[in-house]
Amino acid sequence: MDLFDDVPAPRPEGLPLPDGPLPDIVAPGLDCLFVGFNPGLRSGALGHHYAGRGNQFWRLLAEAGLTPRLYRPEEDVTLPAIGLGSTNLVARATASAAELSRAELRGGVPRLARIVAFVRPRVLAYTGKGVYLAATGLPDAPWGVQDCGLFDGVADVVVPSPSGLARLPFEEKLRWFREVRAEIGRRRPGSFAIPG
Repeated sequence: MDLFDDVPAPRPEGLPLPDGPLPDIVAPGLDCLFVGFNPGLRSGALGHHYAGRGNQFWRLLAEAGLTPRLYRPEEDVTLPAIGLGSTNLVARATASAAELSRAELRGGVPRLARIVAFVRPRVLAYTGKGVYLAATGLPDAPWGVQDCGLFDGVADVVVPSPSGLARLPFEEKLRWFREVRAEIGRRRPGSFAIPG
């Protein structure tokens, strides 16, 4: 054991401090940064993203080919090594996103902007249509890649909530998580679109 194993690494300059129970899982140059509403109570208590018992996030990542295998919530800190990250519009944990006010959600956008400026991800994947609508202030949006990104040079992709409470079938959720993978592929240097 190294003397400094329990000493946190210095926070990169320009990255906002987390003000809740979960750290932002970020690094410069990510392929995709997933953006949620806020941590659930279990995630907040355990200190890991998407740790709710019924949450399908990790299975969706694996089956969409975004991770090389099925990860556990405790492995969230390793995501940047494979080009992925995770953050939330609101840092405080709640039993339901319905407990968050519209003002609280919109208040998270400036912090998200600072994170995006630091990370410069290729793709922002909003885990739920409500997350995207809260961030953008738009009245509605389709699933998938959006016509215009909230931040210059970053594609916005709206995927269904991975919560087990979300009523869409798993296969429908998976379809949109695969769209995240496809958009990452389109945005990597040297990639090209095959004419359809």
